[in-house]
Amino acid sequence: MKLIAKQIFISVFILIIFCFSYAFKRHIFPSEIVFYESILFSFLFMIFLTIFIKWFFKFGANQKFISSLYPSFLLLILFNSLVPTILDRSVSITVIGTLKESSHPLSEEEIRHKFNQVYVIDQNAVGVRLREQMANGNINKNENEEYDLTRKGDFTSDMLSVTTKFFNVNPAYIDQ
Repeated sequence: MKLIAKQIFISVFILIIFCFSYAFKRHIFPSEIVFYESILFSFLFMIFLTIFIKWFFKFGANQKFISSLYPSFLLLILFNSLVPTILDRSVSITVIGTLKESSHPLSEEEIRHKFNQVYVIDQNAVGVRLREQMANGNINKNENEEYDLTRKGDFTSDMLSVTTKFFNVNPAYIDQ
């Protein structure tokens, strides 16, 4: 039990170091696609950390620390999936921000209007997602500035549809 507590402490410590490192990186060199950036940064961070630990301990790294690296990496992936990615694109965050900035209670229609203004228009949500999906290889843009799905995009769409049905979540976004 004592070993598990130490490994949890080490994993949380690594997460804290990662959070500050990633925040620093985001302020200096932000990427447009936060999710991929965070996953890549996690991977590079763990490689750097492993090399640092091996060097610091003269290639006889402390086994407790080394055995905490894999769970730490999984913790970083979980963190990246839940925090920066959601903050970057969350509808709920925009709704909360709208209510916080208002000097009075708002109706659903007022919130919807503000959401469209901030999320869709000001932050160009559609344009950002189009560039993201082009970078993923899911869509193409033709010479007439029109978009269509690639074969990979068709496959992705089919998999998303199956997954929404499998987990019984709202399919309205994918099965239009």
